Amino acid sequence: MKEVIFIFSIVFSSLTFGQNLQEIEFNTAFSEKNVNSSSDLSYHLQLKKKGLYKIYVLQQGIDVALILKDTKNNVLIEKDSLNGQNGFEKFEFTPTETTNYILTVKRLDEEGNPENGKISIKIKEYTKSEIKELEKIKKELEPENRKTVQTIDIDHFWEAFDYLKKCKSRKDSIASFQNIYLNRATNGLKDFIVARKFTAEKFVDEVATLPKFYNSVRKNTLEVKKTVNELNELVINFKKIYPQFEDKKICFAIGLVNTGGTVSDNFLLIGTEISTSNKNVDLSEITNEAFRKVLEKGDDISQKIKNIVAHEYVHTQQNYEPNKDAVECYLLTSVLMEGMGDFIGELISGDQINKVAQKYGDTHEKELWTEFKNELCNESNKNWLYNYQSSKDKPADLGYYIGYQISKEYYNNMEDKQQAIYDILNMNDPITFLQKSKYDQKKKQ
Repeated sequence: MKEVIFIFSIVFSSLTFGQNLQEIEFNTAFSEKNVNSSSDLSYHLQLKKKGLYKIYVLQQGIDVALILKDTKNNVLIEKDSLNGQNGFEKFEFTPTETTNYILTVKRLDEEGNPENGKISIKIKEYTKSEIKELEKIKKELEPENRKTVQTIDIDHFWEAFDYLKKCKSRKDSIASFQNIYLNRATNGLKDFIVARKFTAEKFVDEVATLPKFYNSVRKNTLEVKKTVNELNELVINFKKIYPQFEDKKICFAIGLVNTGGTVSDNFLLIGTEISTSNKNVDLSEITNEAFRKVLEKGDDISQKIKNIVAHEYVHTQQNYEPNKDAVECYLLTSVLMEGMGDFIGELISGDQINKVAQKYGDTHEKELWTEFKNELCNESNKNWLYNYQSSKDKPADLGYYIGYQISKEYYNNMEDKQQAIYDILNMNDPITFLQKSKYDQKKKQ
């Protein structure tokens, strides 16, 4: 569900402090609880004026919303993110008075959401010194947060990485990534942390597993700052072919070697350690051959950065609202959405990110299309997308190639190229789009 955060004052009369309110201790480990459709979890919280509190609820197979009310049952905050049945729902709150509050964890009554599931909850109460430090960091980051392209998170990561040499324990190492990197996150990295569930513990583990990779990719990641002007040119190119273009900011950060790029409501989020990797990086610790081949491609770091940014920019402009009369076709829809990113990304950057899949696809196109058609509307994309772990005898992500070729064929068959771009980005019926592209007819020849 689309993320919603409301802060307002509407009177509710369904809950009072006398009804099944539980107590929860602040600043302790996550507490696991069961939640179901018949009864919500509700907690009594005593919060202090001008304090800062962060509420974390980890969804474990059930989609929930968080509701914070005051003693008069006024709703102060309601939070439901777009991460479905797994991942964190969380928010920060600063009370305007010292009083009691009610926190409710409510199962969402939606189709496909299980009747029962588990959540884990934790509430952090910040100390005065921690609040002062957060305010200081916020002020320091104001200039960076105003920029269209944010790169300072890269510097912060390497500061934390270097500080590991002074750490004497795992606890020290975790504190290094937490305090130097994650706590100093730009607005973009904050979105990235939520989208990919970054934690200091995960960074400590990943760096320990891939030390040669991180050390050798460092030089490449610092090249990002030299590409800012070229990235602005991408935007200019995009606006030329798509006048309806909506600007987004770009955040470059260092991740866990599992995301080249993704998007949030306001940002393109680029995993710089992946987007700048090439054959000069020590990939000996990368055991997955398909993934290693992708990481080693692209001698021109600047071009590789432009390619991933262009692809992700396309995703920010896509407006997929299924036509109510359209045939549901999950797999075809998925490969089209990714393939469009490669095709339009190539138009605005001059290249694309999936060269390994492209090379193999050009050689095996007809047989790949025959194989894909047999799965056309499958409810799983595991054979075609995001399948580095399972792909053995051929490159991963060949669905990108299929979607690219269909989009390209649609574009080539349209006289009005600007209209073609509009149609691609606003595609709402995958079967009809495939038919209009005439790609299937071409492959039968």
